[in-house]
Amino acid sequence: MLELGILKTWNSTTHTAGVQLAGSLTTYLDDISVSVSIPSSAMVVGNYVLVAIPGGNPRDACVVASWPQGSSGIRDHGDLDGLADDDHSQYLNVARHDVVARHPLSVLDSAVCSEAEADSKINTHKGDASAHHTKTTDASELTSGELPTARLSTNIKNASLTFIIDGGGSAITTGQKGHLEVPFACTIKQVTMLADQSGSIVVDIWKDTYANFPPTNADSITASAPPTISSAQKSQDSTLTGWTKSISSGDILAFNVDSCSTITRVTISLKVERS
Repeated sequence: MLELGILKTWNSTTHTAGVQLAGSLTTYLDDISVSVSIPSSAMVVGNYVLVAIPGGNPRDACVVASWPQGSSGIRDHGDLDGLADDDHSQYLNVARHDVVARHPLSVLDSAVCSEAEADSKINTHKGDASAHHTKTTDASELTSGELPTARLSTNIKNASLTFIIDGGGSAITTGQKGHLEVPFACTIKQVTMLADQSGSIVVDIWKDTYANFPPTNADSITASAPPTISSAQKSQDSTLTGWTKSISSGDILAFNVDSCSTITRVTISLKVERS
């Protein structure tokens, strides 16, 4: 049984005390043992004490706690016994946190990389500024109010419209050789011609809307400078003198051979910039 008492005497040499049980003027326990876990500094006459009386026999009584009257008892957390005990298994602690079951992705193959090596590599990476991405500060990269994902790079804006004229092993004959629909608005920047062999060829390009299909010679966009190869196997023109360079989305291009000698196959490539 446990009884509340008031410390009346304290003998630090024998580690014994005299205690008057609380609420009784006659019950006095003299020279009873005091728990060795209670420091002498805590045994102040007038303190409340907690007395354990096994089987109710006063001769076996022992003081197990002491605290000043008017306080709640033990005043310092460090004075509690059993602080190292793991009495609450439902709560997460270091031991219960650091288990593979809780962190399956953190398992390391020690044959490949130890935990210490992994930590070292991570710290090395963190300290290497050149290994990290940085955002651009070049104002020319973006226009006002434009999202980065909406910006078209130069490579994306440039495109090629390609048309092949094949004479089937013979020199290409004159006349219309086919049509090409352009699915986006753009501006012609350059024309390139690549032939299968050295020779000469002149190809005019006509343009009209789908509604006015087919284009005719009156719809020529090359003025007096149609794509031309003269006694060679290739040609390229970025000046495009007199050309109508603008193309609307959905426009139809027609390719008409004005003249040809020797060449049996030619590729016409229009380098354009999307509008």
